[in-house]
Amino acid sequence: MWDDEAVSATAPFARRTFGVLLHPSSLPGPEPIGTFGDEAEDFVDWLATTGAGVWQVLPLTLTHADGSPYFSPSAFAPNPWLIDLRRLAAIGLLTPDELEAGTSGATERVDHVAVVERKRPLLWAAADRFLTADHPLAEPFADWRDGAAEWLDDTCHFLARKDAEPDTAWWEWPDDLRTRQPAALRASAAELADEIARWSAVLFLADHQWQQLRRRANDVGIAVLGDIPIYVAPDSADVWMHQDEFELDDAGRLTAQSGCPPDYFSETGQLWGNPIYDWAAMEADGFTWWLSRLRRTLELTDLVRIDHFRGLSAYWSVPADDTTAIDGTWEPGPGQAFVDAVRAAFPDLPIVAEDLGELDDEVLALRDDNDLVGMRVLQFGFDDRPPNEHHPSQLVERSIVYTGTHDNDTLAGWWTGRSRRAKERVRLATDMPPRIGTRKVVWWLIETALRAPSVAAVVPAQDLLALGNDARMNLPGTTEGNWGWRLDAGALTPVVAARLREAASTAGGRGIPRS
Repeated sequence: MWDDEAVSATAPFARRTFGVLLHPSSLPGPEPIGTFGDEAEDFVDWLATTGAGVWQVLPLTLTHADGSPYFSPSAFAPNPWLIDLRRLAAIGLLTPDELEAGTSGATERVDHVAVVERKRPLLWAAADRFLTADHPLAEPFADWRDGAAEWLDDTCHFLARKDAEPDTAWWEWPDDLRTRQPAALRASAAELADEIARWSAVLFLADHQWQQLRRRANDVGIAVLGDIPIYVAPDSADVWMHQDEFELDDAGRLTAQSGCPPDYFSETGQLWGNPIYDWAAMEADGFTWWLSRLRRTLELTDLVRIDHFRGLSAYWSVPADDTTAIDGTWEPGPGQAFVDAVRAAFPDLPIVAEDLGELDDEVLALRDDNDLVGMRVLQFGFDDRPPNEHHPSQLVERSIVYTGTHDNDTLAGWWTGRSRRAKERVRLATDMPPRIGTRKVVWWLIETALRAPSVAAVVPAQDLLALGNDARMNLPGTTEGNWGWRLDAGALTPVVAARLREAASTAGGRGIPRS
């Protein structure tokens, strides 16, 4: 049994805990995407009954048409597609007929096309009513606008211009607008004033609904662990607004792009296509943009995972015209200077380092010298000899252990795809009984994670239900068919909650309040 008195306070967690990974888009409901509505509140209430202390989500920023939360047109704007239409109707912003049109197309998977084609017009109709009526939320909206002043207007201007010219990247705009000449900015903003106002309204409504949901989670002792991609999309408000802090040519085009070398996920590496930061320029500016980005993320969540943390130590830079990541090179990142700036701005350092992939001594030192909590994924722990850091025998307190992430097979899919010899290695490493079915195997591995000394254990909702790979969230290196999985209504039952709570309790009190 775990000795509670031996547990040190491991920032960013106050105690040994556990949680569930489930992005709001994956919630069930009557719209073509999960929302911040009733089903989200039901999930929070369900999670509270398990004794969990963490709800992990993917980035909550605006997504492109493919639904990827890791390739956003803004690193600051919340995702309006997650707004709940029923709640807009309840505050007088949608008519009954509009609500019926928006909630009569429930889908088994997220329908990203329907979100844009059917839901967006309703959001814009709600925005028009909100902007022209003396609405009770008018004062909170004004306060929110003031607090978001450093990013909101330019971001909404960018989004409105993209609406007007959806097939034109910002670097193809007229030179004076591309280079942000004041007269051109004023003229463009005046031309697009109505659409800029609509974007401001829908972003506020998204933020408002999310904050209500987050407070509900906090009120029952659940912290929201968010996610911040290390890179931003090239055709984004962020790059347009801060061109001197990225590796671009004089025409605004990428000179290098992000990626990672060949690894577990891809034999040719992963080519992400994001612009590379000009880290020297960012450091000279005191990492102001990055600190603003972290501050904005921590307005939405309680903790934040920095995706691809190893890129802060060294990053894989690929020539802009390459079609695979094989010929990239490692380049030095900002390292300790960046962490020092973050610590100065956020003394509690409420971050988790996504330290997966190819690591070297420098990135390990950056993580460990700063006492950062890293990640361990059980699925990665059974292939190498001697056991690697993901193996159950090698897990350490300063880590979050996952049964899998949004980029992995589900546990059931992973298990059924393994050879007999590979399965035997897992059985030996975890003292798993022989000849048990896949569902029992999945729960045995969940319990293995819960027993680990890691300060936190996180289980994707798909694993709690022992779902196969048709419930996988994302396949790295691909752009089709991702970000679509949705939870079946009623699938997270009291029986599942009780089993998770019992498993955590049996693991030695993880997440269960001390008596």
